[in-house]
Amino acid sequence: MKKTMSRIFPLTESNLMAEVTVVRMKLDANEQEKLFQLGLHQGGTVRVLQRALNEPLLLAIGDARIGVNYETAQKIFVY
Repeated sequence: MKKTMSRIFPLTESNLMAEVTVVRMKLDANEQEKLFQLGLHQGGTVRVLQRALNEPLLLAIGDARIGVNYETAQKIFVY
């Protein structure tokens, strides 16, 4: 079944273990490039494995695991 874009929200509001798609990154070019090199980019899918208020998020991107600080994750929008 095809996923519909019903609501866009910050990555920090994603449910744990739910697969979401990145639709926008309100980051400067350098930050976006660093995340792109780690596999996080617009159109890509990601799962939040761990999160807490004002703490870094642990993300799964394919078989990789990366940490993203909370402030950065608030600027990454998904559905």
